[in-house]
Amino acid sequence: MPELKTQTNEPRPKILGLDRNIFMLGLTSFFNDFSNEMILSAFPAFFTSVLKAGAASLGLVEGIADGASNLLKIYSGGLSDRIGKRRIFIFIGYGLSVIIRPFYMMAGTVAPVLGLRVVDRIGKGLREAPRDVIISASATEGEIGRSFGYHRAMDAAGAILGPLGAYIILANWPGGFDNIFMTAFILGLISVATIFFVSDISTARTASGARLLSRPSFLSLPLSFRVYLSAIFLLSVGSLPVAVLLLKTTSIGLLIASIPLFYMIYSLSYAAFSYFAGKLSDTLGTVKVIVFGYVILIVSYALLGIAESAVSLALAFVMLGIFSASTDATQRAFTGRMVRFEERGTAYGLLTAALGFGGMLAGITGGYIWQAYSPAAALIAGAVMVALGVLVLILSLAMAKQRVY
Repeated sequence: MPELKTQTNEPRPKILGLDRNIFMLGLTSFFNDFSNEMILSAFPAFFTSVLKAGAASLGLVEGIADGASNLLKIYSGGLSDRIGKRRIFIFIGYGLSVIIRPFYMMAGTVAPVLGLRVVDRIGKGLREAPRDVIISASATEGEIGRSFGYHRAMDAAGAILGPLGAYIILANWPGGFDNIFMTAFILGLISVATIFFVSDISTARTASGARLLSRPSFLSLPLSFRVYLSAIFLLSVGSLPVAVLLLKTTSIGLLIASIPLFYMIYSLSYAAFSYFAGKLSDTLGTVKVIVFGYVILIVSYALLGIAESAVSLALAFVMLGIFSASTDATQRAFTGRMVRFEERGTAYGLLTAALGFGGMLAGITGGYIWQAYSPAAALIAGAVMVALGVLVLILSLAMAKQRVY
């Protein structure tokens, strides 16, 4: 097993110009997303054809699952700060998500799917903040945006192959969801295996994990960062789950088996722009890229609202991919710049919690509005929340009193 490493300025081994930790964690995310997105892209078809459920149930499952993982999203970063180690959280988190995937084959109602999805997201909550700390700590000066951009690009590459695999299975074996779940499980095992090649990052222990939810601990973080977290929460509330947005395919008369293809279009766009967005954030500044991304999200909502053909719908999902590429990596990179290194685990935990709680509300309320009223009403409500979040984000910049363009 690789030796334990500490935060240091000494150069670490590189693979294809990237720190070994960053390169291997990219592979971890690639195989995990290949696995996870194969399942997620098939969920709208699975819910409508097998579970006989609609947007409200799908949004509820995605929302509750994200919400249930939030306590671990908060504490995993702070606890990793407290014990000074990160890799164990990453290993358990990915392992937990992978081991439950074959059990989807036994689900016949929404309830067991909800339970499995909650366990999956708990795994994500456990691993995400410590993983981001290792990436930010392993990146050389001036390349943190590039490093997160690479990681998100590998995420997206896996997310391209996942929906493509789901489509091939459903096109050749209609109703072959069991094949999807088993294939996803095997790919997930490969993902977990790559973690053995990641070196840990050892830091001085802090007490942040024990007092993360205390008022003094929260107030010890920069005020501009706390306002930034508020902006991220509002923006997340306005970001409807892609799984719900995919239901637009059936509302314009497309076949259920085609749903994963539109998820693939989204992922292709994400992958094509992700690495570029990361590098752009290093040169132009992260906030400009983040604001651009959320403006694109509002545009994609407008396109989804008026889409009446496969072509117009595909364009909307291209825009959604650009939005995700512009925000996923840059939001994390900006967090790394706003706080001290010894507080990054806590900061990333709070960031993922803001994203998760916002995503929970987006899923539950967005799915309900989509089904009870109309897709257009859900899209308009989301756009309003995004616009409000952008205003708070700009406020956090002014409070930071720093040039981030």
